[in-house]
Amino acid sequence: MTKLIKYLLVIATVSSCRCFAQKLLINYTTELQSDFKKGANWVNLLRLDFSAPLGPSATLEAATLSTAKTRAESLANDLQTFSNIEEDNHPLAAAILGIRQPMGNSSLFIGIRNLNEDYFTSPATSLFTNSSCGIFPTLSADYPIANYPVSSMGIHYELQHAQWSLQASLYNGKASYRFTGKENVFRFCPKHDGILCLTSFSYQHHDSNYHMGFALHSGMYRSYAEGDTEQASPKEKKEIRKIIWGYAEQSITPRLQVLLQVSAQWHASQGCKHYSGAGLVWQCGKTEGGVFTDYARFSHSHEWASEFIWKIPCLGKGFIQPTLHLIHQPEAHYLIGLLRFGYMLPAL
Repeated sequence: MTKLIKYLLVIATVSSCRCFAQKLLINYTTELQSDFKKGANWVNLLRLDFSAPLGPSATLEAATLSTAKTRAESLANDLQTFSNIEEDNHPLAAAILGIRQPMGNSSLFIGIRNLNEDYFTSPATSLFTNSSCGIFPTLSADYPIANYPVSSMGIHYELQHAQWSLQASLYNGKASYRFTGKENVFRFCPKHDGILCLTSFSYQHHDSNYHMGFALHSGMYRSYAEGDTEQASPKEKKEIRKIIWGYAEQSITPRLQVLLQVSAQWHASQGCKHYSGAGLVWQCGKTEGGVFTDYARFSHSHEWASEFIWKIPCLGKGFIQPTLHLIHQPEAHYLIGLLRFGYMLPAL
């Protein structure tokens, strides 16, 4: 089945390149990190987005990620990861590769994808650089699901009706960035990897929006979730994780929003059990600032993380984003500063 999926996607890609107009977007993000002592790091992310029509309605979508940094280990041994772009060096990883079919006020995507493309992407939440705002740790921590920078085979459905929207996804339970080998991004093997199912409801009223979702991650052995790809013991039971989340971005004034987040996980042997966060986002002229703090309780420890951020547009389609992170654990404290720059090249 994996080979068949590869062939179909390659054929779709070649056909679209030959027959129809294409669109290419290039996004580059770089940041300097410092712990204000002797530690520093330089992190880079390059993303390419490609789309092309396939016939009268279907569209081929593709996106790749390339990550690089100068320091092997993180500046902070934090549980939530203060930078949502910092990852190991990967020359090339697939974020998206598949076909989207519109159907009236809904659409269906089949192919390679990750959760970050569709979930936890609302404006106030997306401002912050802490990884927990990109995807709640109750869902992602300690489990190899389709979360940046890795992806997996899946199906994603979206429905929009007036101010309401519905999203539903089904993914292979274990993700990868590799294109070849036994464990590759084209792999779909629920028997060994399990299945990840998600459903999210959203409501938007003027400048406020509200989200609630549920996820079921089933069919994985604990040893496999921890990276042991050897065959599990016959006596070992498979886990079934249940995760629920909700968050709101409530407008207080036209230039001020309150952000509230909460999430919990059940029936898991590891990872994050409970998560909650609160913050403010404000606009000052063309700039945007925010302050956010969260608490995450893991199976072995807990962590408070706070962030102060300011986003300043520059160079037309670019921005500068100075950020300060304060991280508190029972036996450690960290103060990290970031200076992030991002730029999107005009569509080609």
